[in-house]
Amino acid sequence: MKLAFILLFSLLLTGCATIVGRSDERVLIDSIPSRATFTITDKYGQIAASGTTPQYVVLKKYDGGYFGGFRYTLTLSHPGYSSVNVPLATRLSNWYTFGNLVFLGLPGWLGVDPFSGKMYTLKQNPVQYRLRPCPRGPYFYTCI
Repeated sequence: MKLAFILLFSLLLTGCATIVGRSDERVLIDSIPSRATFTITDKYGQIAASGTTPQYVVLKKYDGGYFGGFRYTLTLSHPGYSSVNVPLATRLSNWYTFGNLVFLGLPGWLGVDPFSGKMYTLKQNPVQYRLRPCPRGPYFYTCI
């Protein structure tokens, strides 16, 4: 009986997302046309990743604060095409939302998972954007 109580109590103190989640995520950055250059900056303006599409990058999902999901900005550019700035945000993972529900893990929802940051996933994965060609003509400026 004592062992059953300990197991049940320890289950209630865990967070499903903390157990099965990761603090970072591998993301494919792609574009049409391919070979576009990209830069991903965090909310502080620091470069988190850069390269040429298509490419996988690893992004942190958590900024260290209570319920602190990271937000990024992706900038894509290619000669002859208009550049684009795209927000990349995190959302709550299914492990956090439904896993804690299954195990009645109120401590997981409010105490464990929000401090581990493993409760987040990126809203878009893979990330793919179609760049628009620059307008051509005597009255238009070139994009790049």
